Amino acid sequence: MSDRQGTGGFGATWWGRRWRRALESLGATYPNPRLPHGRSLARKGAVQDLVVEPGKVRAQVQARNQVHDVVLALPVFTDADWKTAVAALAGQLRHAAALLRGELPEDVDDTLRGVDLSLFPRSGELGSTCTCTSKIEPCAHATAVHYVLAPLLDTDPFLLTRLRGRERDPLLAELRAARSGGAVESEPAPLTIDQLDPETLFTARGDLAAIAVHPHQPDDRVPEALRLLGEIRGIDRDAWQHLVSAGQRARARAWALAEGDVNASGSGNPP
Repeated sequence: MSDRQGTGGFGATWWGRRWRRALESLGATYPNPRLPHGRSLARKGAVQDLVVEPGKVRAQVQARNQVHDVVLALPVFTDADWKTAVAALAGQLRHAAALLRGELPEDVDDTLRGVDLSLFPRSGELGSTCTCTSKIEPCAHATAVHYVLAPLLDTDPFLLTRLRGRERDPLLAELRAARSGGAVESEPAPLTIDQLDPETLFTARGDLAAIAVHPHQPDDRVPEALRLLGEIRGIDRDAWQHLVSAGQRARARAWALAEGDVNASGSGNPP
């Protein structure tokens, strides 16, 4: 594939493309003449042994019968920064749910910008070193590493949080704790189970036909949405089990309808 074909293949998700654009949009810090050479090296498989760790991306790049050691550097968030970031993300239910599914919500940086943070490199933040003799930063080898990281982020967006200093599991645990333990000051007081109004579920706007669904036969496990978000604060264990049972019956009913059984009543008695 020639460089005339653009940057196709370097970032399929919005966050992968955003990482790539962070390189291409930093102007004088990343001189354009280096980009085509870096893309060419990336496409040829010259980047090897890439490792992402807090604050750094390490890799080796083979070019002209030489192997160069490359390091990309990005500042990590402090613990205080992460506490602020988690509070902001947990305050948005859809952000928390998306992250728990292994995705980055597209407006995540809008939320973080409100607390003066960004997962992606900001101007002047991203640096690089290389064992080559180039006097320009980043050199073509560092550029190649930057491009190769984009499709890796497609597969695992939590490489980005690792780069900023927080691994996936601790981050998700902090999100769950923030949503269940009262750590999010901006979140409204939770409703108790008897205050929930099922009629409000039908007031949302939008075309339901536009939602892609992929039904599969339910099992006896806790419904996915409830499992991801964890137990809801403000309700006791019996109420939680009642909610889980209701979710399981609703899931069985939905599956029966998807199978075409319009007379199905689901499993068990209605709640």
